[in-house]
Order: sequence, then C-alpha cells, then structure tokens
Amino acid sequence: MPSHSMRLVRNRAIAASILAPALCVAVPASAEIYKCVAKGGFALYQNFPCQFDSNPQGTKTALVTSNPMPTKPVVPVVAPPVKPPDPTEPRIGMDAEQVKAMLGEPMEIVPDQPSDGIETWRYLNRTLHLDRSTQQVVDVQAW
Repeated sequence: MPSHSMRLVRNRAIAASILAPALCVAVPASAEIYKCVAKGGFALYQNFPCQFDSNPQGTKTALVTSNPMPTKPVVPVVAPPVKPPDPTEPRIGMDAEQVKAMLGEPMEIVPDQPSDGIETWRYLNRTLHLDRSTQQVVDVQAW
C-alpha cells in the first residue's frame, strides 16, 4: 500500500508542477483610448477612432476636460502642378499604330494565354501589354 500512496502523491506533484505555471501566466489585455476634439474644442476621450461617430451615446459619458483645445489655423496645401505626359513615351490607352509610329516594330510579340486576351510587345528598354480585342496599351513597364 505505501507504493500506491507514493504514486498518488507523485502524480499530484507532477500535475501541480504543470498547472501552477499555467495559472500564473497573465493573459495580455489591451485597450485603445482615443483623444478627440469635441464640438466646443474640448478634449474628448473615447474607445473608438475620432473620425467615426458610431457611438453617439458613448460620447455623452466620455471624460471631457475643462481646458479647451487651442485651435490652429487651417493652412491649405497646394498640390504640385501635374506634369503633362511625355509625348515620346508610350502610355496606357494608346493604340498599336501609335506605339509602332513612336517606337517602331517590337523586337518580339508574345501572345499570352487566350483567356487573358493580352499580348506582350517587347522592346529594348520596355515591355508593353496590349489588349488583343481593342489593340490598346493596358500596361507599360520600362527599365
């Protein structure tokens, strides 16, 4: 009988040594709090991004500070002017005759799989993909 009780104690000790570290491991938890600007310029803390107004009731119970946020003047951003396409470079939408007039005959024409309907024209420094049905450029790859 002593061997049975010793085996039981040993099994419990093994089980405890396996389970104890597993129970001590903390489960990682995370929460995101977003600081937004309320209508009156006050700081508004909420649990969803500021650009979404998906919780109108939650904004009433959110923590609002008494210090208004300083307003900054809005400075318009001016985009750089759009550069017109280079007339010596092939571009998407050109037809096959325009490409041949610009670059000449391709070094190689590779018909792709019939289901794709795309034809590849290879030149020395670029590859063009043309739609077989419209004979227009759909992609330009230069190197």
